[in-house]
Amino acid sequence: MDIQQLRYFVTVAEELHFAHAADRLHLTASPLSRRVRELERELGEDLFVRAYHKVELTRFGREFLPAALDVLRRFDALRDLARTPPQAVQPVREIGAAPLAHPIVLDRVFDAFERLYPDYKLPLTLEPSAVLLDKLSARELDLVVVHLPVTAPHLRSLALYRYGFGIAMRSDDALAGHARLHLTDVADRELLAMSPTIHPVALNGLRDVLRKRGVKHLTELSHNDTVRLATQILRTGALTLTALDPDLPLSRIFNAPGLTCVPLDEPDLHLAAGIAWRAEDEETDPILADVLGALRTHPAVA
Repeated sequence: MDIQQLRYFVTVAEELHFAHAADRLHLTASPLSRRVRELERELGEDLFVRAYHKVELTRFGREFLPAALDVLRRFDALRDLARTPPQAVQPVREIGAAPLAHPIVLDRVFDAFERLYPDYKLPLTLEPSAVLLDKLSARELDLVVVHLPVTAPHLRSLALYRYGFGIAMRSDDALAGHARLHLTDVADRELLAMSPTIHPVALNGLRDVLRKRGVKHLTELSHNDTVRLATQILRTGALTLTALDPDLPLSRIFNAPGLTCVPLDEPDLHLAAGIAWRAEDEETDPILADVLGALRTHPAVA
């Protein structure tokens, strides 16, 4: 039993829905369900009654939940207590992940660790890409799942997933009936863009490409709240460029009632997600080297 399994169990117990819990944890439902099953096998008791589109706690699950919550609270308190000034911190075996990065990338990283080091406990930090890269440079994290590119000379990166874009709009928009769109179709429309602060290099680079290809009215917002963005589209009739992938929670927001997302037919315009690490560690850290070797055996998928 490890702390990650307890965190997974508590999240499912709070949501009573594996898919919703997976969204909160930025995973896909399959590895989440697998880890909960492993916990049940170790305990020798079922924690959930699983039915079609319905999950309930068993009697044992209801008894187990308060104890699991108490362990998580104590664990999180210990981590806060143990924090020391940066110069005194030793390298930790911890990874970070950007909430908006594709969950398949995090799944591949966890699968590689579990396959090579099945007894290894892997803490996870969730932060925007820019924050994670700062923590990686400060040696507070060893490996991060972020959007690419990564430009710092002391860091290395590997793309593990690429996805294209769509244009999100109101369902009654004149463009909503198109099977595909090109940037020329939206060049004269207002295109809303979330703040680039979550990853300035990737998002500012994307904005530069859009402007070079003729997009005239690019409105940068002061926030990164996709629900607020969707609401603004419904209210104003503006458009936005969004990653197009059914496994991304972000994509599901723009498939809500009243909204439509039309694929963008620009094959060379895509967003990459992958991993980054400190270049020096690949030579000195055998665990990191093994995991990187396993991940490099499979090219980035799209």
